[in-house]
Amino acid sequence: MLKKSMNFLVNIFFVPLLIIGLLGAAANLLNDMIGASKSGILVLDILLVGVPVFLIAYKKQLRIPINKKFCCYGLACVIVAWQAYLVITVAGFSIWDPGNILLKAINKTPWTGTSYFSSNPNTFLLLLIEHGIWKGLGQPSMRVLTSLSGLLSYGLLDASLLTLYYLGKKYLTQRAGKVALGLGIILLGVTPWAVIPYSDIPAFALTVFSLGALLAFFNSKLVRKRYLYAVLSGILLGVDYLIKPSLVITYIAFAIIALASVNWHKFDKQVLGALGVLIVIPTIMLLGFSVYQQRNSYVRIDQSQALPMMHFAAMGATGNGAYTYADVKRDEAIKNPDKRNAVATKVWKQRVAKMGWAGYQNFLIKKQAANISDGTFAWGWEAGTGFLKPFRNHPRSIGQRLFCIDGVANYNSAVKILVRLVWLGTLLAVLFAVSDTSFVGLLAKYAFVGFCLFLLLFEGGRSRYAIQFLPFILLLAGIGMQELARICRVLRNSKSKN
Repeated sequence: MLKKSMNFLVNIFFVPLLIIGLLGAAANLLNDMIGASKSGILVLDILLVGVPVFLIAYKKQLRIPINKKFCCYGLACVIVAWQAYLVITVAGFSIWDPGNILLKAINKTPWTGTSYFSSNPNTFLLLLIEHGIWKGLGQPSMRVLTSLSGLLSYGLLDASLLTLYYLGKKYLTQRAGKVALGLGIILLGVTPWAVIPYSDIPAFALTVFSLGALLAFFNSKLVRKRYLYAVLSGILLGVDYLIKPSLVITYIAFAIIALASVNWHKFDKQVLGALGVLIVIPTIMLLGFSVYQQRNSYVRIDQSQALPMMHFAAMGATGNGAYTYADVKRDEAIKNPDKRNAVATKVWKQRVAKMGWAGYQNFLIKKQAANISDGTFAWGWEAGTGFLKPFRNHPRSIGQRLFCIDGVANYNSAVKILVRLVWLGTLLAVLFAVSDTSFVGLLAKYAFVGFCLFLLLFEGGRSRYAIQFLPFILLLAGIGMQELARICRVLRNSKSKN
């Protein structure tokens, strides 16, 4: 009964947020089809013929004798080779946050100046990681460091996708795990997002690993294992916050579902002790890192210049809720932190009041659509033409023909249509997970709502931010496909009886 109540409560937010994304995804796809090139139309024609043929063949139980294990290993090798090819052909310099971090990592001055890290101290850990890789590899050139970072990012992405499959298989069904893995490969695994050394791919991976550690902690029966997973969960929580603070939402969602699911009669001192470990470890990590951040000799960070949360709230309440350069320059010019926060708060109140209650609701609907409606995750949107400029211009290479236009990052129209079709199908599958009340299903829905609300209240307006909670969307799509298969089976059985 409690699970049903929890599900009813989350669906009050989950369903409207998802439907807005669905409608936005459908609108994006329609616009792409209207302005499609000849290659885009050809892709649609192939799909219109290929999908029905596949379904008919599947229905008639046509089987070709193949070695499934051999095919899986072969496909994995092809994917890894493709990822390496993307690093070689698409990797380049990004004139936005990744560029600032990369320049400082190789001991060069960021194009916005070193004050960037004082304004954005949450990028410091990523800077240390990239600088450490650069030093460890013997201080290679920017191009070599970017390429090696891309390979490492793809390795991290592949490991997290396999972990996601394992979690889906273990805690849901094998079909759910396969769906999550397949969609993850299409939407991220074979795209060039990992060639950009930034926090998006690590955020995706950390969400997966944090979810796995938390589920293992919750389901552990042995005391030693429970403490072990508590330590792991605590470490990941600390890293989550330092890489992207919004990743803490995963832990909040877990806490809500765990508290509603736990057997309080068996809540003993050992469980309480493990919870204490989970809380104490990230606290110590964050305090220690903060001290090191202020006293390090590598890059000077003035904590008083950090942009406050209300800065991001104000920025998220204008335009389409995305990054606004004018807001950044205004707040960076204010040196007093209290005054900076007060000005940002005043700006936010003015912007919301100017829109009015109805206008603000309309703004949030548009922003939600922008946040999750684009399956390309807004590839090429940041910094205009400076999003990503490949180190070498090879317009005839397959990688640049698919993901660059005139030497600038952008999806080929045919690829964009295909990806957005997959994304629309993904969100449709998620819709079938509405009635699911499993532990993982509820956790995924609460996390989905939490991340969406965070992006609505603060800086958003880009579907790139959806990468950090994409694992939950993929798992929900797996649950939805499982439910859809059940519905089809019931309909087929009822038809045969009649």
